[in-house]
Amino acid sequence: MSRSQPYKEVRVGYGGASCIRVARGALVVAGLVLASAAQVLAQPSDSAVEQAPTQAPVDDAVISTIEVTAAPIEEATSDQSAFATVVQIRDQPAEGQTLTDVLDDSVGVQVRRFGGLGDFATVSIRGSSPGQVRIYLDGVPLTRARSETVNLADLPLDQLDRVEVYRGVSPLAVSASALGGVINLVTRAPRDEPSFSLIAGGGSFGTRKVSSSASMAGGPWSGFVSASYLGSEGDFSFRDDNGTPENPNDDETVDRENNHFDAFEGLAKVQYAFDDGETFTGVQEVFTNDQGVPGIGAFQSENANLRELRSLTYLRYRDDQVGDRPLALTGTGFFVFEKQDFRDLQGEIGLGDQATSNRTYVGGAGVEGEYLRGLHELVGRLDLIGEVFSPKEKLADEPNGPNQSRITLNSAIGDTFGLFGDRLILQPSFRYEFVHDDFGGSIGPGGGLTDEASGGDEHLFTPRLGVSVIATPWLTFKGNAGRYARMPNFTELFGNRGSVVGNPGLDPERGVNADIGFVAETGVLGPVGRSRLEVAGFYSDVDDQIVLVQNSQRTSVPRNVGSAQVLGLEVSGRMRAWERFALSVNYTLQDARDESGIPGRDGNKLPGRPKHEVYARTDVDIGPVRPFYELNFIAENFLDQANFREVSSRTIHTAGLHFDVPKLPLELTFEARNLGDEQIEDVAGFPLPGRSYFGTLAWRWAPAGEEPS
Repeated sequence: MSRSQPYKEVRVGYGGASCIRVARGALVVAGLVLASAAQVLAQPSDSAVEQAPTQAPVDDAVISTIEVTAAPIEEATSDQSAFATVVQIRDQPAEGQTLTDVLDDSVGVQVRRFGGLGDFATVSIRGSSPGQVRIYLDGVPLTRARSETVNLADLPLDQLDRVEVYRGVSPLAVSASALGGVINLVTRAPRDEPSFSLIAGGGSFGTRKVSSSASMAGGPWSGFVSASYLGSEGDFSFRDDNGTPENPNDDETVDRENNHFDAFEGLAKVQYAFDDGETFTGVQEVFTNDQGVPGIGAFQSENANLRELRSLTYLRYRDDQVGDRPLALTGTGFFVFEKQDFRDLQGEIGLGDQATSNRTYVGGAGVEGEYLRGLHELVGRLDLIGEVFSPKEKLADEPNGPNQSRITLNSAIGDTFGLFGDRLILQPSFRYEFVHDDFGGSIGPGGGLTDEASGGDEHLFTPRLGVSVIATPWLTFKGNAGRYARMPNFTELFGNRGSVVGNPGLDPERGVNADIGFVAETGVLGPVGRSRLEVAGFYSDVDDQIVLVQNSQRTSVPRNVGSAQVLGLEVSGRMRAWERFALSVNYTLQDARDESGIPGRDGNKLPGRPKHEVYARTDVDIGPVRPFYELNFIAENFLDQANFREVSSRTIHTAGLHFDVPKLPLELTFEARNLGDEQIEDVAGFPLPGRSYFGTLAWRWAPAGEEPS
């Protein structure tokens, strides 16, 4: 077999044009932030408000165990200059939540849903594409080379301790950088004392939920186990336009069909603590899902089905101090197996009848070191990851497609050091990523296979500088500038058996990110408790975006012809008063534009990126009763790249009530979502649920005198 021309080396570093973009973006966002800061600093006590990191969006039918109105006010992360949101999950009151909900209510984050509970959902940070966001579970990558877009509906929430959202930057705590940002899901650690919880609930559209967890410890050993089941019929009613959005005369109200699902999530974590401070951790996570695939609203399917399985295993060793040296080491090895079986034997969804069985195998190992020397905290890491995608089309003449593999070697080094008595903190970092792709054959137009192998190598260099200035004990200014890249995925490079013809000559998407802003935190001021306000302006400029260009009536080829620019402002705040009243507010302003130069698209707004988003939540503690209210405003935006299909602005209202049963470890929750029964959709043809109701019952046990953390 012959090998095609290897990929050319791409240095994703700073050049003259890149520096100009960073400076330009920093100046623009600085103007936005300073204008806002002038008003904020003039009246700090009136502007400081509290953020409840986890809030329940209202258009997914869901029963879960999470609410985060009582999260600590600090948002400490492993990166001091990063603008990040830390959403505390563990031991919060039982309320209807999924990971999709948690992320959608975070500042600077947009979620696009392809339906209700259990349906496909993607995440965008600061106007990025979903593929430009990397997602990790305890630092183990969940983003795949076949397609970087991760389905949020397949990810856990009940098993988590917290969710870390890094907006526009990639901390050295993870193995690779990302254009849009990083989301790290951190699982719960075992407790020192035994504990147990059981939560059950149900609600509209045949939704049902059962979740349990237990934690225990004995000597140097400790463990945590959790299992949850979530299912729904998903048969909500919606307004069907019959595929003619401009003709309201044929519209009718129908029920969503073939939208049921049954999902199971389990996690076990075991830790062993040595006498000298070393720890060894082993984790096994399993996810299974069996669901119908309903298709678009105007042409629903009746029989299409998807079955999924994920098994994630990792072992991690941590030594906080190696000998008598100020050196901490962490080593991790992991293996992930994923399987997807899709059946559409009547051609209701795609191009003709389909029966696919695709498998993905991912293995990797990494080591990270932290060394203190004088004023410097040096961090270095090295990661080696291999991934194999093995496709199978059971109805094809050649059912087994060629395997597609990717090997990445990532290295990174960074420093954190302080000047002027640590009032000025600098964080320079540099990453090098080597990527080798191998494809055992090629797919031509119509899905035909050839014996000609293809693949190649890439070299990516991505620097970043973070700055943090502690102006006063309550006011800190931050700023970041960096260069990032996204590798083409397997579908873009090698095509598929459908409508995409591969292009092995694609360059990575490359972009510049910059942000600047401040964080203000106040102490107790009379009846007002600790308050926090964060304001950040951001700018991104992405070149060589990969878009599909039609090259025949039935096929398209991906090419580097796209470009996008995003300018925006983020404001988030939270406060608590009289020890009873809590208020949190998030506001995101962004102008995300297509700068590709393609006729019909150039200058248009990027779909699914509304200019304004507002989230607000209030909670009141009245003894054992705690009512809450949420408001979610999303400005008008477009569903398509041509900006023909516009979604009107919407305001979603949610109200609920928590009740702690006196003298018993029981909690009851009732909530009503989308009180105005808004008929909405995030993606053209995929309706979202209207008004819905849910209730949960939670029982948590811990030894007498042991309060949940």
